[in-house]
Amino acid sequence: MSRTMDADNFRRMVVGLCLIAAPLVLLVALVVHPGGGNAGLAQTVTEYPGRVQAASLLIVLSSVLFAPALIGLLPLFGGRGTVLGHIGVGLALIGVIGHAVWAGFQIVLAGVAQSGIGQAQFSAMVESGPPNAGFIVVLLMFMVGFFPGLLILAIGLWRGRVAPVWAVACIIALVVWDFVPVEGGAIVAAIGSVLGLIGFGAIGLKLLTTQVRETGHVSASEGAGVTAQPRVQ
Repeated sequence: MSRTMDADNFRRMVVGLCLIAAPLVLLVALVVHPGGGNAGLAQTVTEYPGRVQAASLLIVLSSVLFAPALIGLLPLFGGRGTVLGHIGVGLALIGVIGHAVWAGFQIVLAGVAQSGIGQAQFSAMVESGPPNAGFIVVLLMFMVGFFPGLLILAIGLWRGRVAPVWAVACIIALVVWDFVPVEGGAIVAAIGSVLGLIGFGAIGLKLLTTQVRETGHVSASEGAGVTAQPRVQ
């Protein structure tokens, strides 16, 4: 029994850390990235190739951390919110993969920009002509997967009482904020990630402070909504 409890505590620790680290790394990535603005992707990559590469690598790392974070939420659902939670996690994972692929595309573009290619030729390569089918698929994976997935997941977290209402509200606000046109540069654009960090971070912190005991119960109060479901052998 003690080995089972140790394994459950370890899993909760890993998931809790990833829930905090994933949105935090994404926040840093958005602050580092110079942003497209009115200049367009080609000019931004040409002027700031180092920042684009650094930000894109951080986005890939964030996507890697989001995978265990999202999957680790599934055992917390029981009864109400289970279906919505699983659908939300599945869609969000698709979005995370799409975001990582898009970041990889920007890394390739930054490498091309640093290869000595002319500005006009590079701009023509990036911005001329309609996007191909692969580009559209990746974009749809991110847009249709990540944002609707987070919204459905947030509703599942609320219905299943897995997270406090204010944390769920932060996750919903993250989705809404990313579709609100704002001016002010990378700092203002990163507010959505701050909301995500608060929402997911609250769940992660609760998992880190709630340890499974030998009896199969948790050592901290479950009033915030995060419940333990240890396996019994």
